[in-house]
Amino acid sequence: MGKTQQIIRRRVDELQQNMFVIHQLVIRDKKRNLSSTFMGELWEVINPLINMVVMVLVFGKMFGDGSSSRFPLYVLTGTTIYGLFTSGTTMCLNALMGNKNFLIKTQIKKNVYVDQKILLAFRNFLFSLMIYAFVIALYRIRPSVTWLLFIPDVLLTLIMMLGIGKILAVINVTFADITYFYKIFTLFLMYGSAIFYRVDRLSPIMQKCMTILNPLYTVISISRECVMERMYPNWKLWAIASVYAGGCYVVGTIFFNRKIEDIVAKM
Repeated sequence: MGKTQQIIRRRVDELQQNMFVIHQLVIRDKKRNLSSTFMGELWEVINPLINMVVMVLVFGKMFGDGSSSRFPLYVLTGTTIYGLFTSGTTMCLNALMGNKNFLIKTQIKKNVYVDQKILLAFRNFLFSLMIYAFVIALYRIRPSVTWLLFIPDVLLTLIMMLGIGKILAVINVTFADITYFYKIFTLFLMYGSAIFYRVDRLSPIMQKCMTILNPLYTVISISRECVMERMYPNWKLWAIASVYAGGCYVVGTIFFNRKIEDIVAKM
């Protein structure tokens, strides 16, 4: 029993130390980002709104009329989740290279640098929810218990991002051009996630392909159903999102742990 308590205490101490380091790294990155911008924190709030307005103006006549009386909210839900995913995973590309000196000179667990990027993206996401809540109130959507399902949906997205982020961070050290390819990938991902169009306009085969092959579309669909429609999302959507989140995290963690020592040795 004494040994078990020691192990638990050691794990708790490690967690507290990691959280302190992550917090300091988040503060550092925020200062770096805000030092080069005039609007600072305000940009994190209004950026999703600007994206929504642009997409509604561009695609509103094409996809909005007759398909949804709440098209702006439909778009904003998609851009908010998409923004969380792309910003977090993109920042992970530089998680190791941007902390090269720390990796070489300190004994901090290497996965902390990826965790920090995801936490920073989540922090920005919380700011964007202020605009999201405002638009929900604007459409007078009454609160529902289904809104609580938005929390596990976001958690699954974060877990998936952690796994993908670890893979991207390692690959970027040896293949820096992955940054450009990933930008192209996220562009395709945006058009393939039904952010500004309704998926029911596609053929049944395309709908199935998007649901099965695009986990980002799945988590966006869950958010729309539980928040906008005040419905309980189909269990199949939850199953697909859970499999992708768990699979990405496991594969990413194994890949990261196997490669990290070689990566540090080469720096």
